[in-house]
Amino acid sequence: MKINKLAVETCYWPLYEVVDGKYIINYKPKNKLPIEEFLKPQKRFKHMFQPGNEWMIEEFQKEVDKRWEELLNLEEITNRDGE
Repeated sequence: MKINKLAVETCYWPLYEVVDGKYIINYKPKNKLPIEEFLKPQKRFKHMFQPGNEWMIEEFQKEVDKRWEELLNLEEITNRDGE
């Protein structure tokens, strides 16, 4: 459960639904955690924390941020009332 919670709090796994073509984000973290919080407890990602591999985490964070912003935009666009 801890990993699941971290996935949601870092926006790696956002909670949303699409109803009648409208995007609804069911949970928006108040203080979005950095992706390291999700990666660090998982041994499969330990190579990303070795010296010289900082770029991997930076790129991962950029992708998560990009996807989160796209989702926020989809929610805004699809919930406008007849503009």
